[in-house]
Amino acid sequence: MASSMIHYIVSHLIADRLKVKDLNMFLLGSVIAPDTGNKEDGSYCKLHYMDIRGDIALKGFNWVSFADEHKDSMEEDYYKGYCCHLIMDALWFHDVCDKYIRHLPKDIKSEKIQAMYRDYWRLNHLLLKEYNIPADSISVADIPDESIDNASLLKMADTFAEQLQAPECNLNELEVLTWDIVTDYLEEAKNLCLREMTAISNGCGGMNPTDLFVPTIN
Repeated sequence: MASSMIHYIVSHLIADRLKVKDLNMFLLGSVIAPDTGNKEDGSYCKLHYMDIRGDIALKGFNWVSFADEHKDSMEEDYYKGYCCHLIMDALWFHDVCDKYIRHLPKDIKSEKIQAMYRDYWRLNHLLLKEYNIPADSISVADIPDESIDNASLLKMADTFAEQLQAPECNLNELEVLTWDIVTDYLEEAKNLCLREMTAISNGCGGMNPTDLFVPTIN
């Protein structure tokens, strides 16, 4: 889904508006914790609240299920961040992956996915520079979440620290993710996170996550 750096940029853009007091704890939730799972044992889908609806042949990330499950903790910065991560990935899945990757033939899709990961690495430098966000590492601390493996959390934090040191590159080196795709997504992700987190905080209805679900057939 969206890269760690993309999560990091959006998180910085919204933290003040969400009245985040402990930025590091917010970033542990919004950048690192949900991505400690892996697809082989199903923990990635579990941590991302993947919701597969066989009756309508759609699937996606259900941040409302997460918020409902943790309704007594949603004012804590870690849980705010985690919920934002799910919202960002839901939007990325719908607006980027489904539009530019998932419809492709299997052999071409595999090549495009590899190219997208190369773009992720290039974007590490480009986004920090464009948005003037401090390149600060995320410190691993005790989190109120027994579903997250601490060793995996440490590994992810180290990996993100490496991303912060990515070398300079140029926009014309991007292969799949054009600058317009990425910046349009960032703006929409920022606005969507703010709207949905406000709705959750106020206990009123926000967007139906199924509006960002995609077909299960691909």
